[in-house]
Amino acid sequence: MPFEQAFRLSSVLLAATALTGLLFARIVPAWLAAVTILILTVTLLDAIDWPPGMRLAARMPASPILWNGLLIGAFALFLLDAAIISGEMLPAGIHFLVILLGIKLLTLHHRRDYRHLYAICLMALLATASLTTDAWYVPVFLLYLLATVWTLLLYHLTGQTPRSVPTPTGRPNALPNPRRITGRFFWLTNGIALLTFALTLAIFFVLPRVSAGLLPKSRGEGLKTTGFSERVDLGMIGSVKEDPQIVMRVELPDQPAPGKDRLYLRGLAYDRYDGRSWSAGSRHRRNLGLIGDGTFLVRPSGSRTPSGPSDQLRQDILLEALDTSVLFAAPFAESLSGEFAGVQADAMTGLHVPYPASSRIRYSVTSREPRITADEQSARELDYANAVRDRYLQLPELSPRVTELARRVAEGATTPYEKTAAVLQHLLNGYRYSLDLETTASARPIEDFLFARKTGYCEHYATAMVVMLRSLGIPARLVTGFLATEWNDFGGYYTVRQRDAHAWVEVYYPRSGWITLDPTPASGAVPSPSGWEALQRIGESLRLQWDRTFIRYSARDQLAVVHGLRDGSDSARDVVGQWVTALRAAAARTLDRVATQTRTADPVAGGFLAVLPAALLALLIVLVRTRWRSGLFSNRPAARAQQIVHLYRRMQDIAARQGIVTGPSTTPMEFVKLVGREWTEAGSTVASVTALYCRGRFSGAALSREELAGALEQVGALQHLTRAAR
Repeated sequence: MPFEQAFRLSSVLLAATALTGLLFARIVPAWLAAVTILILTVTLLDAIDWPPGMRLAARMPASPILWNGLLIGAFALFLLDAAIISGEMLPAGIHFLVILLGIKLLTLHHRRDYRHLYAICLMALLATASLTTDAWYVPVFLLYLLATVWTLLLYHLTGQTPRSVPTPTGRPNALPNPRRITGRFFWLTNGIALLTFALTLAIFFVLPRVSAGLLPKSRGEGLKTTGFSERVDLGMIGSVKEDPQIVMRVELPDQPAPGKDRLYLRGLAYDRYDGRSWSAGSRHRRNLGLIGDGTFLVRPSGSRTPSGPSDQLRQDILLEALDTSVLFAAPFAESLSGEFAGVQADAMTGLHVPYPASSRIRYSVTSREPRITADEQSARELDYANAVRDRYLQLPELSPRVTELARRVAEGATTPYEKTAAVLQHLLNGYRYSLDLETTASARPIEDFLFARKTGYCEHYATAMVVMLRSLGIPARLVTGFLATEWNDFGGYYTVRQRDAHAWVEVYYPRSGWITLDPTPASGAVPSPSGWEALQRIGESLRLQWDRTFIRYSARDQLAVVHGLRDGSDSARDVVGQWVTALRAAAARTLDRVATQTRTADPVAGGFLAVLPAALLALLIVLVRTRWRSGLFSNRPAARAQQIVHLYRRMQDIAARQGIVTGPSTTPMEFVKLVGREWTEAGSTVASVTALYCRGRFSGAALSREELAGALEQVGALQHLTRAAR
């Protein structure tokens, strides 16, 4: 391909990569995206000269007045967008950038037009970086980097005058094919791109991530949630039960696999019920105190009753940007740590940050759920404080049928614990969970639920249980949060979605504290995941690792890397060994999961999952064979001679660390005698490797692969010997 055509093609591909990032960020309106993609497609066809002889650039009008008028119109649209349509500078600026990109693609007449295009593409890439922290940015960035290297090289080469050589007639003639893409040029350019990426990666580890960028994003609104505000209406949570949007991911660092099939993540509690909705009598918040670096104390360690270490549950939570300031945790949080300016707790131990976050939040929580003491399980009466009675026995005006139902259900129960269990079993066994309810509001939703429909959402069940318990004189309250049931085997964490929003009950015991109970029956058997869902879980696991390793890379992580390098090679080897062990365990777990999915998945997905490991194994074999041929065991005698020299010098370095220092004039035999005199244990090993060194370097005899492999093992044993001596 000629340089000129390759230059036009790489410039268009650079613009396409920049536009792809903005499209993936979902900030470009559909109509503008369609128009720009159409312009990009036409320009791409023009760059590859298809149809032949139909150059678009030659047919487009080059009138400066026309294009300047378009630019002025685009700027006026930008002002209107920023002031009225979008109302924010960043989205309006991105829309303006996309319009400029389309205009510039249609006006690539001069070299300065290409320079303008490159500047626009760079701004588009920076804008994309400010809009997302997702892993899809990596391939977009790599493609942009590759296209940039090609484009800038070709821009430089196409601006040079072709070289010429004299002909027999004395007239200058161009060198044969001097301005076409050759194989050598292709690989050289890609090598430069690879080197550029390596330098970028080095800069990544030198510079920690920061929260502000060149194009900072406004706070805006996070993912809309429901059931975590000052008021909860019955039926509100049920409205999101079909929404698969991910809300958070929860890891259990101390448990490689979940100890139970569900995990309650507490949000807010409510104590006031008016017959149709729940609210909190008081939302006064107190600031939590710091007990360490970024660690906040929620309540004193340990519950009201003696608990073993197994009761403690530690969670690492990655919370998406939500439209609420609530922080979620398993009941009941004792301490919380994260990069927060402050954390607050309300009167019912709901956790809050001062304002909703505009980006993902990562934090860790240590929780401990109390247990009911044996004496409170058997006590016929419990002594509740007046403050507890006033707050958690409140009831609106109810139909006498509700109170009568509660008494009839608890008939025969002699203790508050037995009465609570009776109400719980009545709701679990006598009613049906369903999302197919009428949307018309009811004046008495609980009466309709208990006596008419006998089916409802989780908040209907929780409300019915709280009302029935309060009518029996047992303090209780309603809690909203999420019920995590989707365990990701590949990443080892719970995936929590909008549809996992849930409501349950907390019952109070004076000595034990608040006890979690869930009266909502199961909605039915959970279908086994398909192969495509398994692939989706693998992708979600990779996104979590991306966020943990790259997005959250901070100055503290940078300092840890520096300390790790300073600690020396032994520490580095230990770290590498730990990583290798962890990767082996993860690979074994993934392969086991893939094998299970292959047996149970649909044929297409299962076949793909079965072929994927084989393809990766084949690629690994090719790479190993390539390395085998070109590395230590090469068939070339010169390469083997270099390897034995390298091993001999490595052996000298090991001896130097033992205090045996040689000079430039020290012969190999003198080195052997010196080691035998001062380091007796290594004498035979050094003598054997030195003999191979002398034969391979000075006699001209080719060493066999077996001899080199044996020398490598001996040098390794020598290194282990130095460690043992320490």
